[in-house]
Amino acid sequence: MNTELMKKAEAIVSRSTMHTVSDSEGTADWVMSLMDEDGYPNASMITAAKADGFQWIAFCTAINLNKPNRAKKNPRACVYLFDKETFSGISLTGRIEVIQNSDLNKHLWYDALGEYFKGPEDERLCVLMFHPEHYNIFIEGRTIRGSF
Repeated sequence: MNTELMKKAEAIVSRSTMHTVSDSEGTADWVMSLMDEDGYPNASMITAAKADGFQWIAFCTAINLNKPNRAKKNPRACVYLFDKETFSGISLTGRIEVIQNSDLNKHLWYDALGEYFKGPEDERLCVLMFHPEHYNIFIEGRTIRGSF
């Protein structure tokens, strides 16, 4: 494992969330792949609320939507982030847990969620807490793969 490149990739993950992106930069969009009802991978855009590098990445969504339902049935997932600034692609596979906890919601809340939820206490709000287990990263013209 190349420690220097891994630290750079981890920094990209940590700065690509709604808690670290400024309003002028827009959103930090990720792609999340989960297994659908027919057993096929299904990818869709999602925004990360907050991350602790490669320890965890939290995504906020509504409990009654596809992602939480799919994650409950099969917690294995892949999240992908493409960083335009560094032309880096970070693909992480691991497990998701679906959490409904108002204290956690308050910790992860960001203003844009107000368009969809009444506030962090909204009972429809849940957190998809992703725990990476493996990585496949393209950074600085190199591909590095491994497990955490």
